[in-house]
Amino acid sequence: MSKVLIPLADGFEEIEALAVVDILRRAEIEVVLAGLHEGAVRSARNINIIPDATLDSINAAAFDMIVLPGGQPGTDNLNSDPRIHELLKEFDAREKLIGAICAAPIILASAGLLAGKHATSYPSYVDRLEGACYEDRQVVCDDRIITSQGAGTAISFGLEIVGRLVDRKKAAEVAAAMLVHDQSHAVWNHRLFNSTIQALVGALEMKDTYTQGHAKRVTEFSLCIGSKLNLPEDELRDLYLGAVLHDIGKIGTNEDVLNKPDSLSRHEETLVREHPLKGTLFIVGIENLSHIVPTILHHHERWDGSGYPGRLKGEQIPLHARIVSVTDAFDAMISNRSYRDGLEKDIAIRELQKQKGTQFDPFIVDVFIECLNDSPFEMKDFSYYF
Repeated sequence: MSKVLIPLADGFEEIEALAVVDILRRAEIEVVLAGLHEGAVRSARNINIIPDATLDSINAAAFDMIVLPGGQPGTDNLNSDPRIHELLKEFDAREKLIGAICAAPIILASAGLLAGKHATSYPSYVDRLEGACYEDRQVVCDDRIITSQGAGTAISFGLEIVGRLVDRKKAAEVAAAMLVHDQSHAVWNHRLFNSTIQALVGALEMKDTYTQGHAKRVTEFSLCIGSKLNLPEDELRDLYLGAVLHDIGKIGTNEDVLNKPDSLSRHEETLVREHPLKGTLFIVGIENLSHIVPTILHHHERWDGSGYPGRLKGEQIPLHARIVSVTDAFDAMISNRSYRDGLEKDIAIRELQKQKGTQFDPFIVDVFIECLNDSPFEMKDFSYYF
């Protein structure tokens, strides 16, 4: 059975703490409420709660996740307690899940856990997320960190945690029993998104013959990595969109440059390097697609910080962009281009290994090679996302 720690400080938001406790216990997840001090903890609206334990008695190794509720002055009280920061860093070092809702993501930022991560929070706290990539969504997952926007999103937040700690089936069962209706289908209309995506990729393929099939292969490779990483379904959807549209900015690049049979001049190379920025400008105004901008913008960053356009380094690079960076490079190496023949698969794999820690995230390279070894002849069918 999974076990979750929820620290409570005076002034916590009732819904954000207790709705999450309710949902997790419905899913048979053990929850321990820990007060900063002995005795009752008073909520923002003067409700007294008797915690299960005090913070000093907590052993982080016994838990699978820590969740911080928001509310004020509860958030500030948690943030000012050095024991909370120590716990967060220990949970992070042990690679356990970490969650925060409403104002509480600023505590994660103060502990140095949000730099380069995708996160959300109550809108008035966005400027205190310190290096995070803010997303205006109810719940945002980035690897082991789950954040949510506020009291009205507490149920979605709790169900996301159930999905990560148990599985999606259990989360769906809990939601159904609570009469929580899934709103995702209203946003993710398959025909609408399929038509939009296929039109955009089709327009690009008319300009650049190399891209024919490239976007689909990069998407299949990327989703295979995402599945290996056990990314939740909404993240896989985002990864799909970012991967299939990663080169969409090349629509704004001259065809003669894209299809040039010789090596590019320095000026032409500069023009091609503009495609992540052009893709960002192209996508950012499209409703329900703007959140994939970081994948498009940063898929040519390098692990050592020498990439473009932002010269981001290591885990500053968004996870989805790190994934697409590897799969895009691999497909480019094995594909025939106007100026060279494609490499054999084994040679391309050796090149990926050679560039671990310089161009590519070493862990993502290892996961991708596992994917290739698992499916050496045929990639998994990801038609669900089309």
